[in-house]
Formats: sequence, C-alpha cells, structure tokens
Amino acid sequence: MINLKSKKGQRLIASGNWLMSLFTINFSFFIINFSVILTAIILFNLKFSMTYNVVLLVLWLMISVFTIPGLVASYASVQEWQTNGSVSFFGYFFKKWFSFQKNYQLNFGLGLVATVFILLNKLTVGSPQWHMAVLIFTFVFFMAVVATSFQLATDKYDSILALFVEKPFPIILSVIVFLILILMNFVLQLAFLSVVCSVSLATYISYRLLGGQVAKKD
Repeated sequence: MINLKSKKGQRLIASGNWLMSLFTINFSFFIINFSVILTAIILFNLKFSMTYNVVLLVLWLMISVFTIPGLVASYASVQEWQTNGSVSFFGYFFKKWFSFQKNYQLNFGLGLVATVFILLNKLTVGSPQWHMAVLIFTFVFFMAVVATSFQLATDKYDSILALFVEKPFPIILSVIVFLILILMNFVLQLAFLSVVCSVSLATYISYRLLGGQVAKKD
C-alpha cells in the first residue's frame, strides 16, 4: 500500500489531479459539442441537396453556439488550472462557456467562415489544386481561431494581431497539435481518448506554446 503522505504518494496524488483536470476540461467540451460532431458526420455523408443546405445551416448555428465559445472556455479553464492548480473543471468550464456567449457576433462570424470552408472543401474534392488551396486557407483559419480563443480567454496580448505578430510559429504548432490529436483519434478510432484528452491536451500544449501564465507548479 502506498503511503499518500510520502513523496511518492504526493506525486501520485498530483498526477491524479493533473489527469482529472485534463479529463474534466475535455469531457465538458465533448458534452457541449457532441451534437456538433453528430451533425458534422451526417453532413459529410450527404450529397448536395436541400437537405445538405439545411444541415449545413444547422451546423453553422451549432459551431457558433457550442464549438467556438467552448474552445475559448477550454483555454480559460487551462489558465485557471495553470494559475491556481489542478481541480475538477466541470462547473468552471460551463460557467465560462456561458459567459463567452456574449461575443455572439464574433462567434457567429467565425462559425460562418468555418461552414464556408466545409462547403468549399466538399466542392473542390475532385480538383486537387483547388482543394489544396482551400486546405491551406482552412489551416490559416484554424490559426485565427486558436489565436482568437487564446486571446479572449487570457487577454495576455494587446490584441489578436499582436499575438499573431509575436507568436506566429507557436500558433502554427498549436494548430498542428490540434489536428494531430483530433485526426489521430478519428483515424485510429480511439473514442476513449477523444473523450479523455483530445481537445484538452491540445489546448494545454497550445496554452504553454503561446506563453500563457503559469503560476502553479503541478
């Protein structure tokens, strides 16, 4: 039996708390975005039709209400974790998600751009050159989403533009980390990891890459 008061026991507790923080942030994001994921899966299996247009419209609304403010809430939760230590973040995440609904113009604007890129990616599938161009612009859009979410959550820089100028490569790395973890889960069908840490781990790594405040060591 491990003595929890020993150095090894304290490390075990700290590791457990760290994993709990990672899990609760990710699971909160997953709960909010579960309907978004299902709608996206349905959309990707539809051919162009009136039904496709309706589902795309619904997806735009969902991304704007759930995904964009949910990502900002993830960064805010990671900041709370890094400044005040490990804890369960269910309540904190949902409080922040609700709070960031006030940025509805930005949320719906980013959601609209996201749905446009979803549509363009489907339209250009048969044309390699155009499809590659769309993918490149989609990556740039992801950079904008990451930078915007981080800045809204932390208010670390004077503006989002200042963040882009000062941290262009960390933003690029952040997007790559997000894509690797999310795509790896889809390709390998690691549903368990999707729920446990796919978004929260990417957000955590991105937060550290972008120079987020760290005041608590655990």
